[in-house]
Amino acid sequence: MILAAALAGTIFSLQAHAQSGPARGPMPFSAYDQNGDGSISAEEFAAARAQGKAEGRPMRNAPSFAELDKNQDGKLSADEFAARQRGPGGRGPGAGQGRGPGAGKGAGPGAMPSFADFDLNKDGKITEAEFTEARSARISQRATEGYQMRGLANAPAFADMDTNHDGALEPGEFAAAQAQHRQQMRQ
Repeated sequence: MILAAALAGTIFSLQAHAQSGPARGPMPFSAYDQNGDGSISAEEFAAARAQGKAEGRPMRNAPSFAELDKNQDGKLSADEFAARQRGPGGRGPGAGQGRGPGAGKGAGPGAMPSFADFDLNKDGKITEAEFTEARSARISQRATEGYQMRGLANAPAFADMDTNHDGALEPGEFAAAQAQHRQQMRQ
C-alpha cells in the first residue's frame, strides 16, 4: 500500500513536470541584472545561470561571462549581452528567414538601435544633442525605407530617460528606457 502511494505520487509529479515542461528560450537581460543598475556583474550572471538551470533551461552551450565581456571591464552591458543572442556573425540560433528565436536586437525591421548608434562621438554617454540627431536620422531613414512610424508618439523623451538628471544618458539608463519602451509596445 505504501509502495503504491509512493509510486502514484511519483507519477503525478512527473506528469505535472511534463505538462509544464522546462523553460524555453534565452533569459532576458532583466533576469540577469538583478539589482537593476543596467549592467550585469559576474555574481549576478552566475546566480541567474544557476536559476536558469534550476528551471530546466539548457545552459550547456551558453557562452561564459568572460566570453561575453568583450571590453573586459568585469560587467556586461546591454549591448554585450544582446550579442550573445545574435551569436557569431550577428546570427543567433534559429536565424534564417523570418523573426524566430534568433531574432534579437539588431535583427529585422523592428529592431531597436543600440547605445552605440546614439553615442555619436563614442565617449560612452549620449547627450541630448546626440540623442536628437541620432533619433531624427533614424526616423528619416526608416520613413524613407517605407516603415510606418506607429510607435513614434510613445517614444520616450530624453528627459524621461535621463533618470539621474545629469544631462547625459549612460548605457544603463539607455537599456532601461529601451526595455520599458519594448514593454509598452507589446501592450
